[in-house]
Amino acid sequence: MKDPKKAKWILGASGVMLSAVLLTQINTSIQAKTNNSNDLQITAQQEKNMTEKEKKLVQLDWANFEVQVANQNSKSDRKTKRT
Repeated sequence: MKDPKKAKWILGASGVMLSAVLLTQINTSIQAKTNNSNDLQITAQQEKNMTEKEKKLVQLDWANFEVQVANQNSKSDRKTKRT
């Protein structure tokens, strides 16, 4: 093959591969959004084994739940030391 034809083939093949990667990423994000609601479903056996407090906690909205780390470097609120 001549150099211009080879360059066109390489460019075309890399474009096809890039498109395939982008399409798989888009499809994965859409599936993650649709399967998110199914992850929170509990089975009848799990519900049977739960306590009343656990059942109340399951009913809460956990969509915006974030774990907050306690401040490890907190200073004492005392102004003076004991003598």
